[in-house]
Amino acid sequence: MSLNLERAKWIIKYLEQRNKKLEDQQTIMELQNIQENRQVAKKRKVKLTSLEQEINDDHESWLERANIHLEKLLEKANREKIILRHMTYHYMARNKSDKARIRNLKAKLKMASRRRKEQDRLQILA
Repeated sequence: MSLNLERAKWIIKYLEQRNKKLEDQQTIMELQNIQENRQVAKKRKVKLTSLEQEINDDHESWLERANIHLEKLLEKANREKIILRHMTYHYMARNKSDKARIRNLKAKLKMASRRRKEQDRLQILA
């Protein structure tokens, strides 16, 4: 049981790191895109031709699709993280209840062993 709990904690930590990495990559891509656009705007002083405008539009649509894809990946990772977090809480609660059950059984065993010792003492006296 504790092994499952440890595995779930490890998986949650891994997914959180992966989410952070994906967010960082997305931010870096956006910053690079902005920087490239600024550099291109500085270099060109003439108006874009229709072909160049289409290429630029294609590039922007590709970036939008990549952005949507990354958002979907983040949502999926977040869902997995939520499920794993729920699993850890479930196993923690189950572990607590099992520990309580063990304590009760130990107490019963202790009482039973005391009763048995008391009966042996009475038999010795008889």
